[in-house]
Amino acid sequence: MKIQDTNRLIYNPIWIGTLLHYLLSGATASKNKKLKFELVYIALPFLFDEKLIQKLVSSNKSSTFSLLFKEIELKNRLVGMDNKILAFTEVTNKALVVLGGKIIITDGGFIHTSDSVSYQKTEDDFRDYCKAAYNLGTILAKENYKQIFLKIGVAA
Repeated sequence: MKIQDTNRLIYNPIWIGTLLHYLLSGATASKNKKLKFELVYIALPFLFDEKLIQKLVSSNKSSTFSLLFKEIELKNRLVGMDNKILAFTEVTNKALVVLGGKIIITDGGFIHTSDSVSYQKTEDDFRDYCKAAYNLGTILAKENYKQIFLKIGVAA
């Protein structure tokens, strides 16, 4: 199997769209009920990093972005995040097209889902990824998007 074939399987727009749906469901479940559109693009670099997934799975509703990166090892994961975001931009765009009917983008540049999903109903094989995406959405929705971009070293 060629590398391109493997990438098409791993970064399948339907699978990535599902992860983004969980991300937006987590954001919708938060107090703010929505997420700044630009923050969708940082989701995949976080969700395809095993150490960050482990931390996101163990986080909860009260977790914050600062708490997430309290450990120095996880802070180091943010190095080069701007390049990782750029690498995932096309994949994210394709997934947003697949997800199109389930998302709402407001005039203020916020995005949320009209059809929330719960990670608790997912199969065990995918549950960690779905829970991590959901928790990331909850965490990102609490924070000011400019502060998040500053913390991860990306220009907004």
